Amino acid sequence: MTITHHPDIATLMAFSAGALEEPYAAVIATHLAMSEGGRETVRHMTTIGGALLNDEPNAKLSDKALERLMGKLGDERIEVPSHTPSDVPLPLQKYLPRGLDGVRWKWTGPGVATADLAWGRDGRSRLMLLRVAAGRRVPEHGHGGQELTLILQGAYKDRFGVFAKGDIADHDEDVEHQPIAEPGDDCICLVAVDAKLTFQGRLMRALQPLFGI
Repeated sequence: MTITHHPDIATLMAFSAGALEEPYAAVIATHLAMSEGGRETVRHMTTIGGALLNDEPNAKLSDKALERLMGKLGDERIEVPSHTPSDVPLPLQKYLPRGLDGVRWKWTGPGVATADLAWGRDGRSRLMLLRVAAGRRVPEHGHGGQELTLILQGAYKDRFGVFAKGDIADHDEDVEHQPIAEPGDDCICLVAVDAKLTFQGRLMRALQPLFGI
């Protein structure tokens, strides 16, 4: 797999520092599971961050600080799926235990469907799947905030190039584009957003409450 498009370096730094909301962290973790180059970049960031922390002066801790910390962590069990779908990278399997074939899609427009997977602590950031039928286009739109889009299947093209499996688009509110799914397989993307899209056409703006994106 040749991955051409990668996250912005600031997004990777926030992921490495544990500062991303769950939807964004899930997209980046899934991308890294598909990208050896991305994992190497994060390893370098972690090494640099560790060196910087090591140079900081020692802080005084109160008595039983470690004991209180361990108590806050709790003993929550992590459920490991008995069946791991082969079409879903490991970080995504807890959201899609039945794989892509088990997704319950919601019609969002002609040739377009979505499926919600999770929400962030702020209640605004959202993790979802987007499916665009081969050859169909998403109406031209901008973004009210940050959008991360990772290709899981198929491909799409826009003014930034062709995005295929493993590629990630890291867009902010300054970006407007119109993705068009490439011929062949339907394009399925993992998407994290923290605001609704801003459509350019009057009709799409009127229908947006119905579509929910």
